[in-house]
Amino acid sequence: WPLSFSGIEVIVNRETPHHRDPGASPSVYDLLVSLGQDHQAVLDLPDLGAQLGYRPGTMVYIAGKVLEHGVPRWGDGERIVIA
Repeated sequence: WPLSFSGIEVIVNRETPHHRDPGASPSVYDLLVSLGQDHQAVLDLPDLGAQLGYRPGTMVYIAGKVLEHGVPRWGDGERIVIA
């Protein structure tokens, strides 16, 4: 079936070092969906000097090729992200 996404990644219980998405387009937003149970993860956006709460149920659109982003260690709980 046709999709508007060029790729989908599932990340489970893994820290994500700061990075930019090299294969993404600078004019297209990436959708990040945080799932899991009982975690207090934070989405770190150093280019903006921002740290956003990234608890289960959070959806964030970012320009992943433009903005450096990452998720540091979050403590307890299961973290799943669909990106």
